[in-house]
Amino acid sequence: MKKSKSWIHVCVRFLLFITLGVLSDTVDSNPITDDIVKLSVLKQNIPRDYNISVLYIPKELAEMCWVKINIFYLEDSLDKLARKFGNISSNKKDIEIFIDMLQDLRLKLMPVEPIMQDFACHYREGQWKTEEYFEYVEDLLTSTKDNILDDCDPPPCPTPPPTVLSPETTSSTNTCLGCSTRTARTGGYTGVPEKLLQSLPILFIPLLALVFLLVWKLQSKRNEEISQPSETVLFTEGTSPPTVDEASETLQVTETV
Repeated sequence: MKKSKSWIHVCVRFLLFITLGVLSDTVDSNPITDDIVKLSVLKQNIPRDYNISVLYIPKELAEMCWVKINIFYLEDSLDKLARKFGNISSNKKDIEIFIDMLQDLRLKLMPVEPIMQDFACHYREGQWKTEEYFEYVEDLLTSTKDNILDDCDPPPCPTPPPTVLSPETTSSTNTCLGCSTRTARTGGYTGVPEKLLQSLPILFIPLLALVFLLVWKLQSKRNEEISQPSETVLFTEGTSPPTVDEASETLQVTETV
């Protein structure tokens, strides 16, 4: 009987030891219980007006997949924030604790890439103040205790808003003060029509012929002026100059008179 009772005590103690070990591991694996204080310290150490950027999807759009589609970009945002502090900074060490925590959770939720691609059009870029940012970190970490689905149906992608032209752009493109009706109808276009540009080579042919004719006229007129003698012609063609006798008779008649 004594041996049987001793074996019973040994078995009970062994079972209690295993149970306590499992419970301690479960408590230690909770990312919030021991490190929630460090989030409060980070809120105090980092200036309140500091803007921290992060890509995220609102919880109302992702439902039970909210953690799975946001954990990677939050980890990346914390990594960028940690690089802004020195190696000996306590802020950097505290931030790295949450980075490791998120990385372990992400590996447990793998794969996350397919569902991130399904929700790709819903990501927004947030610029949050320090307090709001670390409240988001705490919210995501505490949400890991909820049931996380492996697959969620994304809502339809948002349609981009229509482009609205400013009044200055509208008036400059659609209104042309002082322009003709045709100019205003064509949107203020005052350039040379395409058909006129195509017919310009044909119009150059008669213009070049006219210029060539004028040059030829001027050149021929100049040649005629050069060919004329410089002195006046006294005798017409076909007549010979007067003889000596005729010249003497003409001289005597002149003296008699």
